[in-house]
Amino acid sequence: MPNLTHPAADLAVERDQILVYASQRQPYHILSYIDQIVGNEATPDVEYRYFVGKLPHADMDVVHLHQSTVLFGKGSRWKRLAKLADFVLQAKRRKIAVVRTLSGADASGKGGRLRRAANLLLDQVTTSYIVLDEVTRTPKGRPVTLIPHAHYRERFLGYPRSAQVPGRLLRIAPTLPKGVTPALADFFLTKTPGLTLRVVGKPMSGAFIGLKGMAARDPERVSLLLETISDGSTVQEVTAAELVLLPKVAEIEDMQVLYLALSLDRPVLAPATDLTRRLADKVGAGWITLYDGALTAEVIDSAVASLRATPPSGSPQLDGPDLEGTAKMYAKVFREAAAAGRR
Repeated sequence: MPNLTHPAADLAVERDQILVYASQRQPYHILSYIDQIVGNEATPDVEYRYFVGKLPHADMDVVHLHQSTVLFGKGSRWKRLAKLADFVLQAKRRKIAVVRTLSGADASGKGGRLRRAANLLLDQVTTSYIVLDEVTRTPKGRPVTLIPHAHYRERFLGYPRSAQVPGRLLRIAPTLPKGVTPALADFFLTKTPGLTLRVVGKPMSGAFIGLKGMAARDPERVSLLLETISDGSTVQEVTAAELVLLPKVAEIEDMQVLYLALSLDRPVLAPATDLTRRLADKVGAGWITLYDGALTAEVIDSAVASLRATPPSGSPQLDGPDLEGTAKMYAKVFREAAAAGRR
């Protein structure tokens, strides 16, 4: 359990306008984590600006980081850590409040030594932490706020939906990681007649060749759309699927895919973790099928068989906030951090 100091709704409200720099691109018609922070309506006393890569040398009250590696830039491991160390010094000297959202990968130390070193450096200047669930652990000694991941029901109202394609399995993500091909390799060993695999998203370096090889091996069963797609296309892809595959739930992007599928009433096959077990209990029977270990052919066949034998009814019970609700919670965290930074 995170060391929660207070729920977001209880934070004090500062009336003076504050300037928040968010380490993400500006919101637009492609869904991203930034939408949970900003929402669709203006927040009069909080002004947002955005950056990707190096933090601008400008006046600001708060910097929000959603990954410890967003400030790295390019170069050797030591050069990138040196850049991060320079940011830490800037934050101390300029009394910039640093708010960080921690993912499960950050809490568990996954992502390699470089990411762990970056987290340790940033812990020195972090004013407060944000977690998206009840199970992510955080360093002690700083305020921690739980802001549940938003659902996307209102976000996608009015978008045309596809007819569900029987047997279609979908692996979709804003960014397809390097290990996407090995994680899906057992698809070819499935025994359920008529299963097809659709893979959608922008592949990281090293993932493209493997995915192309999968499609070439059996083009009638494997299809690819390897690019960033719009919200409208995302709705079409997700609603066409019979089952959405999620080989891991560790990063914020993984959480986005999970809530995206559920918001569009499509069941998900996901690894069993404390987080997914809790969510599976909340959303109702059949919407999240859990498995232990690797995503094997047996796991896929069993999930499809169970889904067809006992399909989920109605819609998932998504009782968390919508995007406007989370935006208000983030604004309160930033006001509290700015006030602490001025002391």
